[in-house]
Amino acid sequence: MSATGLLIFDLDGTLFRTESVTVPAIQTSFAAYGLPAPPHETILPLIGTPMDDLRSWVHERCPEQRADDLFAEIESRELGLIATDGLLYAGVRGMLTELRSAGYQITLCTNGPTEYVRRVVESQDLDVFLDTSRNRISASDTKPAMVRSILAELDGRPAVVIGDRLGDVEAAHYNGLRSIAASYGYGTSEELAASDRVAQSPHDIPGLIAELAEST
Repeated sequence: MSATGLLIFDLDGTLFRTESVTVPAIQTSFAAYGLPAPPHETILPLIGTPMDDLRSWVHERCPEQRADDLFAEIESRELGLIATDGLLYAGVRGMLTELRSAGYQITLCTNGPTEYVRRVVESQDLDVFLDTSRNRISASDTKPAMVRSILAELDGRPAVVIGDRLGDVEAAHYNGLRSIAASYGYGTSEELAASDRVAQSPHDIPGLIAELAEST
């Protein structure tokens, strides 16, 4: 298969409908600790951000002596729900199949921790589409840095970053790439205003990639 380009996908809010596991994991964990379950709309802005952000958020809402245990409980419940309740967005599998058949190299670039990413990829059979994957392991693993390492490993060009948060748009532009915003995910319109194209659903992505290729 000759690569016609390189597509760097975010995971949460772009391919994986993360609220299907993160929202119930947080709400049931808070309830188990005798704390009010945070509302759905309070949790969604956290999705796709580094886990340190979630840890800080938990510490703000839980007595300090129990916060680390509550955070561990959330992580455990979330991992357990991936195989049973985890969902891809409608159209993702068909979109990836189309792009893979067209010869594109496809990668993941995500802030998710290693075990979480592994379980999502395995449970959703995403590995059949992927040439490589990068996820946040340390504080130095910023989105721009991870995109840069993918570019050094794979030779498909032009390269495009597809994601739903400001960090994805910034990572693309920092590395001189175009970006497609997944507006159906968890980012706000303000976060995504600087993106080069906007996808209303996964079905839009192949056409937008073609547009960007033609304008390069």
